[in-house]
Amino acid sequence: VWMGLPITHILPVCVLGNMAPIIPLMFLLRNDKLKSLMSPILSRAEKKSASLGVGSIEKQWASLAAFVGIPLPGTGAWTGAMGAFLLGMPTAVALSSIFTGVCGAGCIMASITLAGKKGGIAALAALALITGAEFFGEKDEEK
Repeated sequence: VWMGLPITHILPVCVLGNMAPIIPLMFLLRNDKLKSLMSPILSRAEKKSASLGVGSIEKQWASLAAFVGIPLPGTGAWTGAMGAFLLGMPTAVALSSIFTGVCGAGCIMASITLAGKKGGIAALAALALITGAEFFGEKDEEK
């Protein structure tokens, strides 16, 4: 696919390359000095995230994996690591969830790549339809 290399060689390297900085980042976010330095930002983010309702650890795991696994700008391993930190997820659970999401996003992007130009256009059209329906569709207001 890329430079004549098969996807079976490229995908694992991409996943590992994406996960390599996440492990130190997860432990860095738990650093007390960093927490005190970023306390104004973190307290504001924690107040906003508190209204979301945390839920059980299984729901957190699935939600984080889905968030990381959606290959769109702003949804990835780095953002997922910050989200896991704000939710107070245990490090091992967060890492496994982020890893699952990264693998999912990699498979989605590999599928689109292997589908070629027509597959890319089809994925873009599907994304445009979903986005259009979300923004321009009728909203049911419950009273």
